[in-house]
Amino acid sequence: MEKPTIELKNLIQIALVVKDIEKAAKAWSEVFGIEMPKIDHISGPEDCQIYYRGQKSITRAKIACIDLGQITIELTEPDEMDSSWKEFLEQHNGNGVHHLGFTVGSDENRDNVIKMLEDRGIGVRHYGYYPGGSYTFVDSEEQLGVILNIKPHA
Repeated sequence: MEKPTIELKNLIQIALVVKDIEKAAKAWSEVFGIEMPKIDHISGPEDCQIYYRGQKSITRAKIACIDLGQITIELTEPDEMDSSWKEFLEQHNGNGVHHLGFTVGSDENRDNVIKMLEDRGIGVRHYGYYPGGSYTFVDSEEQLGVILNIKPHA
């Protein structure tokens, strides 16, 4: 079996955590001359299961996506519940790049990559399952300067 890895060519997302998503979305639309991105809410607990630092969470967030072709800029405004997004705002005292998202092709590949990262001392911080997909944020800030989001599919 090949050693699991993350292919850099599979970068699909650059995600920023913001204090005010309406303000951030408006700024992106004005600076880049694009249509104001639609602001959505993460689905409720009945549709979206979220875990933060090993505990089930009812956190929700507002999200706006800006499609750049192969890569999406994702803006996320967290609620007041504990989450990786809220932790980021508190630790960094404001807006900034929260994570880089990579697709790895399947749930099995995701699990293998997560295991490989854990073997290198990079544990899981926050993960969630939603209709049609999942995401896993790993604690890679110390090693890489940014959190990674490992997604089975785009």
